[in-house]
Amino acid sequence: MSRSEAVALSVFSAALLIVFSLRWLLPLDETVYQWLQFHRTCALESSVRWIDPVVRGILLTLIACALAAGGWRQPWLLLGLVLLFLAGSGAVELLKTAVERLRPNSTPAMISGNSFPSGHTTGTTMAALIGVVLIHRGNWRPWQRWAGYTLAAACVAAQAIARLLTGSHWLSDVIASVLLGTGWILGAGWLRRLPRSVMAAGLTVACLAFFLFDDVPGLRLRLPSALDERRSSLASVEFGTSEAHALLEGEWADGPPEPIGPVAWAMSREVGVRFRDASDDLALLKVALRPATGPRGERGCAHVVIAVNEWVAPEICLTRGWREYHLEPPSGVLRRGENTVRFQIVVDRVLTQDDGGGFAAFRYLRLYPKA
Repeated sequence: MSRSEAVALSVFSAALLIVFSLRWLLPLDETVYQWLQFHRTCALESSVRWIDPVVRGILLTLIACALAAGGWRQPWLLLGLVLLFLAGSGAVELLKTAVERLRPNSTPAMISGNSFPSGHTTGTTMAALIGVVLIHRGNWRPWQRWAGYTLAAACVAAQAIARLLTGSHWLSDVIASVLLGTGWILGAGWLRRLPRSVMAAGLTVACLAFFLFDDVPGLRLRLPSALDERRSSLASVEFGTSEAHALLEGEWADGPPEPIGPVAWAMSREVGVRFRDASDDLALLKVALRPATGPRGERGCAHVVIAVNEWVAPEICLTRGWREYHLEPPSGVLRRGENTVRFQIVVDRVLTQDDGGGFAAFRYLRLYPKA
């Protein structure tokens, strides 16, 4: 076994360990999820979309430079790397079809695709390592070589961070995806030694498995995420229902049902809702809402400040579409009996009737015991 294959085995094992440890890694995913929701800005949200095309452009340029420096003289190596990348991309699609995990930008009622693994992060890692392999085999000066290595690593880090900022993946997703992409490229020597009959059989099985998992969702492996809740709620307000009307404060209006369920629109910038807590322990508050959008889906910069009784949480920049926002009020904030949650909403544009006539739509507020 070569050194690169030994490293590949190690990183594959680490990725597998992450998968089997996800239940214990959920608090870390939750911590990063909350940190991002409080530190995301409108400018950051609009600029992060450029990270993916910029990263792709940089890696293509890096690989092109490696080829221009002499990599083109090894056409079989280049063809093998291209086939390895395509095979790795296919393996990622198989995993994403075979595995179900809620993305951070999903809600339990609305799934926006499977979270594990991150195709963008895995693909970027494989492309970056292909560039590294070509640079390593080329006649580069030491400073050029290390500059290329650093640029490749920076692209992987930028893509992974971008997937976190967009709410597309959890921290555990992107870490495992970097490991999978690294192991796939470094383990190429082991794949090359497999008999062609074994490779053909593996490809056939993979194709059959893809169609089987795609057609029979019940066979998929379900991985836990920080959005999953198997605990019973301590309190719940389901907006848009008749039971919730008596609990609302301020100007509200029931909106037409959406795919996520019945909703209520906040008709003024400051609204509130009451709920009764049967416990005075530490708890996690989950609120599902979305900001108003225009007839073409456009929106201005939207923010909300959420206050629980006398405690005021940091300002949250609302992202497009339905999203769960998580709050952990400090000890002593929640009290046994009646509690009040107030929302102060700011949307930097003129709203019209196409928006539903309000500032934000709310689906539910649920209180869970802290894990």
